[in-house]
Amino acid sequence: MSPSPKPDMAQEGLDPRTAVLPWLHALSRGPRGSRDLDAGQARTLMHWLLQGQLSDAQAGAALVALRMKSESAVELEGFTRAVLDAVPPLASTRATVCLSSLNGTRRLPNQVPLLAALLQRRGIPVLVLGAEQQDGRAHTLPLWQGLGLPVAAGREQAGQALERGEAIYLDLDGLSPELRRVLRWREELGVRNSAHAVAKLLAPVRGPSLLLASYTHADYAPRMTHVLSALRQPALISRGCEGEVPAHPERAAQWLRVDAQGCVHAEADEAAPTDEAASARARAAAQDGAQTLAWSRDVLDGRETLPMALEGQLRRIEALFAHLPRRAAPEGVAPA
Repeated sequence: MSPSPKPDMAQEGLDPRTAVLPWLHALSRGPRGSRDLDAGQARTLMHWLLQGQLSDAQAGAALVALRMKSESAVELEGFTRAVLDAVPPLASTRATVCLSSLNGTRRLPNQVPLLAALLQRRGIPVLVLGAEQQDGRAHTLPLWQGLGLPVAAGREQAGQALERGEAIYLDLDGLSPELRRVLRWREELGVRNSAHAVAKLLAPVRGPSLLLASYTHADYAPRMTHVLSALRQPALISRGCEGEVPAHPERAAQWLRVDAQGCVHAEADEAAPTDEAASARARAAAQDGAQTLAWSRDVLDGRETLPMALEGQLRRIEALFAHLPRRAAPEGVAPA
């Protein structure tokens, strides 16, 4: 395992508002002059952002500069480690599937609650981290509640639900108010920031976990695998459906798999799904939340065909989940 990059210890004891200035200068010099932070600097910067130790102007400048430059894989690793430093894992010791649902969908149905419900039926606990936003997209929480799936009031309740083998939704505010606060900078700046990418890389549970992650832009795929490989986090990554984890019902998926040793494996579906009628019904269900909810219920009750792409994704997840240890090993004992 590669050594964990530590926060920039040279910054200890200094005023963050002064120490951050050369980093802002490095990040903000335009497409030809910008310089990436190293992993320790990135870890420290995210720590300061989480703790609110920068001025609003400095925080906004850092987030916009990173958006314009785009985070490097090393910076994304540092940011992710800073969040993991600050977020104690949920107490459940059971093997769990973890995913974040942040994007929502516009043209296709939001299948996150459907995927979670189907996994739970197969005996797989599921943690969904969400952050509702008023952006005109179909987000997960209303559909989740419409299907009667439980929503955790906080960390303790989420851990208990996972221990019972349930699928549970937890708002990022309940996991890390600090990370949620950084995400909310989108409302002030008008663009997503690095916290959005980090949230997709979190599997904050004590027990073994399989992370499901998605990307919208292809250049994020190698950055995500870099981080998850460094963390030795088992994961299944794909482009997904409008940035959400469930498989696109009309497109052959490309899969990136990270194993427990940090090795990355590339795989692909042999062909695009061929059930055009089912795909058309799924697309029609995205017209409003009521239709999406009715379609999801029909799939769960067997009145509607499960999209072939989602069925294939479920098989992949089940196969990978089967290789996880069933529970966290007792302290001082290596996992089986």
